Amino acid sequence: MARNAKGNTKPQQGPEGRSPEEITALLAGAADPEQRLAVHQELYPDVVNLATAENVLVYPSLRDNVFDRLGVLEQKDVKYAPSYGSPEIRHNIAETLRPTFSPDLKSEDVFGTSGASAALECLAFALKDGGVLRSGDRVLLPAPYWQGFNWSFEQRPELVTVPVHLQERGRENFELTLEDLQHTYRTQPEPPKLLVLTNPNNPLGDNYGKDLLESIYRWVLDETGMHIISDEIYAHSQLTGARPEFVSALALDAYRNDAEAKNRVHVVYSFAKDFGISGLKAGVVISKSPVVHQAMQGIKDKQNSLSWFSPFDSLKHFVIGKMLATATDGKSYPLELMKQYRGWLTTAFQETRRALDDGGIPYRHREGQNAAQFFWLDLRACLPPAGTVIPPETGPHFPQLDRVPEPFAEKSAEVEKKGTAALPILFPNISSEEEWLRWYVATYAQVQLLPGQLLSCAEPGYFRLCYTAVDTTEVIASVRRIADLLAPWGNSGR
Repeated sequence: MARNAKGNTKPQQGPEGRSPEEITALLAGAADPEQRLAVHQELYPDVVNLATAENVLVYPSLRDNVFDRLGVLEQKDVKYAPSYGSPEIRHNIAETLRPTFSPDLKSEDVFGTSGASAALECLAFALKDGGVLRSGDRVLLPAPYWQGFNWSFEQRPELVTVPVHLQERGRENFELTLEDLQHTYRTQPEPPKLLVLTNPNNPLGDNYGKDLLESIYRWVLDETGMHIISDEIYAHSQLTGARPEFVSALALDAYRNDAEAKNRVHVVYSFAKDFGISGLKAGVVISKSPVVHQAMQGIKDKQNSLSWFSPFDSLKHFVIGKMLATATDGKSYPLELMKQYRGWLTTAFQETRRALDDGGIPYRHREGQNAAQFFWLDLRACLPPAGTVIPPETGPHFPQLDRVPEPFAEKSAEVEKKGTAALPILFPNISSEEEWLRWYVATYAQVQLLPGQLLSCAEPGYFRLCYTAVDTTEVIASVRRIADLLAPWGNSGR
């Protein structure tokens, strides 16, 4: 989109040289929502992408302390590297994670992969190879949850993801409870074999308290046959004074005091979010399970390490190895960076929250509890009127003018009169009302938000906003445009 001299916005023109058919084909070729967002960002770079979870807050420090000092790749840096990480880098990863995760974290339990999604898939394959899982087994996931879990577990491991809708404390509360997990577990046609928790939560931004986690882990370990994967990719993304504090699965009494738990509890981490280097795709599996060790090391006859197919490659060794080995004033740079990051994250959170409050945009928040990098916006009041049916279109311009409900038709008519192209449909598989609202905000406020139904939210109208995806000043400006756009149409916070 473009701004005129007064700062007003007008709808984004289509990319030069591309026909509507070409745009549709490009988007249709990206099945996953994150890939589709990436394609859309290339096509429409003026739309601010607050939908994708990325972190630019730490980049200036990384640039000054690591990237500007990397030097030249040497011959040894472009040769094969150990697929799951050299002993040195596994040691340094353990050293970096130990203060946050557990003092008992051992480097021999750390296995590198090409990102957190690869780590999840490797765990699924390892547990299948060890006879713990089989195709068709169910995976419980408290919902809403990151959409990538679906393809990480379903596409190649052939498991079945089952959302656990958090309704024990009310549909609008989104609070994880043991009762919600137990209810979904007991109502499945076959007992699920795997529970996946994201702590801190994505997209809600909650730390799970120790007492809650202890009760969940004890139930799983004592009364079910499930394994647990704890996705702790946002472990260092903590606000100053946040309560409850982050507690890793590795620090729970249910894990530390139970020998069997060490075979059934696994942790996934990545440098993508806390350290802001998502493009490097650098993740790790953490597990004491002999089944996982055997699969990740590739010590079984005629089988290579699972990491061979999703490696912690030589470029990761080079860049992340340099970062982990960097010291400032005799202290570990990555550990000092994470301390500084907490302050930067807190400032960004507070300034974004103030802009949301000033603009009357409602969001889910529990005072002092938020973590991770998100606001969970409640835009249900801005959905088209209840009962309105807006069938999704397959063409590049969505929705067609005659399918636009009030009060949005007038604005869409302005687009048609000017002869400008509306932004294309991105997510035809969610409710047309929610996709319409996403389209409307992207077209007129120049801001991309992630629809909640992509994250398996049961009710339409919730959107995830990542406030670390771009510079904070740009986040605030984006929030103000959203507020100005939605104010006349039932923004309930006003």
